[in-house]
Formats: sequence, structure tokens, C-alpha cells
Amino acid sequence: MQWENLTSYDFETAVKTCEKVAILTIGVIESHASHLPLGTDMFTAHHIACEAAKKEPIIVFPQYPYSINHETAHLPGGVVIKRDVAFALLENICDEMHRNGIEKIILLSGHGGNRYFLPLFVQTLPEKSKPYTVYVANLPIKQEDVEMIEHKEYGHAGELETSMILHIHKDLVKMDQIPPKTFSNQNRNAPVAKAGGYSQVDWYAMYPHMYVGNAHKATAEKGEQIFEANIRYLIKLIQEVKADQIAPALIEEFNQRQRQPKSPDFWTEE
Repeated sequence: MQWENLTSYDFETAVKTCEKVAILTIGVIESHASHLPLGTDMFTAHHIACEAAKKEPIIVFPQYPYSINHETAHLPGGVVIKRDVAFALLENICDEMHRNGIEKIILLSGHGGNRYFLPLFVQTLPEKSKPYTVYVANLPIKQEDVEMIEHKEYGHAGELETSMILHIHKDLVKMDQIPPKTFSNQNRNAPVAKAGGYSQVDWYAMYPHMYVGNAHKATAEKGEQIFEANIRYLIKLIQEVKADQIAPALIEEFNQRQRQPKSPDFWTEE
């Protein structure tokens, strides 16, 4: 069920049908080389969620492009959201979902740049004693799920993502505008990375053109297979979240205990 497609009258029934569970898919507006739409990450994550919802009832929040993509600000068309705004807006949306009856929220990212943002967002929720539970989806994609991908590097705007958009929005892919040359990781950050360091230009040091591999090998058929794997794993996660009684109970317990911190008896019990 897509949140924006429901009537106000039907919304309460939908919340009950979905067992008070909803999913928020998070992308960005940023360059995906010269041939893919700026909304690629947003489109792919939302498609996965909507398809999963057809088989396992869940309310899918409207497409959401407001996350972290500062590393792409050097290319045309991107919209970079300020850090504090990104955190505050996501909190605001989660609060509103809860106000409308949602008790459990799954965050599904279509954007690799959220790999630190979303876990940190969830990690800091206890600061305000939120009564709802938020789960970050890390779908367990396996090597066999992408074995049809031919080029060894297939990340941003490469064979994999191009195949995915060919499957769901073929009209938005400009195959004749794919960069003529294959692009590999430049590894300009390798010395520091090998020593365990990370800087604010880490991604730019590797992929300054926002393009990886060889998108000429992309096909809609490959994209469909990749989507099917993601949908399958997301359905399993939704089912586990619906059944989960542990995290909500622990959140309630933690929220109570942090108001009056006290040493546990365990420390002194023999």
C-alpha cells in the first residue's frame, strides 16, 4: 500500500492490516554519470518496497530523496541537503508516521552514501526517548544474486544500477550517452585507506565521475533478477519486523531506565 494513494478514511484500516508497520525508502537527487536519471537511488528503493508490499502488506511512504550526498556536489543537477536538516527532517517524518499509528518503521536506502547516516540516525534516537522502533534494512544480497553481472566493477551508475533502471524506467535511460570508456576505481586514497583512515573526499578519490565499470553491458533482464532478489529479502525482513516483540520491549525498558540511571544488581550479585 502506498501511503499517498490511500484515502484518509481508509488509512486507519491500512495501519491495522499492516500491523502498524511501514517502510520509508530513502534515496537522493544526484548525478548517476551521463545516462541515468538523477533520482535513480530513490526510484530503485521505492520500487523494491512497493513490489514487496504486494506480497507482504506494509504501508510504503512516498518517495524520499532527502539524505546524505555531499560527495556529489561537484556535478550538475544534484540537491545536497544540509546535515542538520537531513537528520531533523527524517526525525520529523518518523514522528509523523508514529502519530498516524505506525509503531515500527523500516528504513530502506537505495543510496550507498547513507551507510553511515542511517545507522547514526537510529543510534541517536534514544536521546529523545522515541516510543517507536526503527530498523535499518541491510538486505543480505549474495554473490549468486548478482552473478549475471559481467564486469567486476558494477557500482554507481554501472552495469547493475543501469540494469535496474532499464527494468523499471527504460524511458529514462540514455544508453547512447553512457561514457564510452570503462571506469575503474582510481584508488587515490589507497595509502591512507590501507592504514585505516577515511577522509571527506574518500569517494571522490575513487570515483570522481560518479561512474563505475561498464554500463554498456546492462540489460533489463539483469535488472529484473536483481530486483527479485531484493524483494525476496525485504519480504523476509518485513515478516521478522512484524513478529519482533523484543526490540519494542527493550526500547520501553531503556527509555524508563535512562530517566534515572542506576547500577544494575548484576554488578554485585554473586
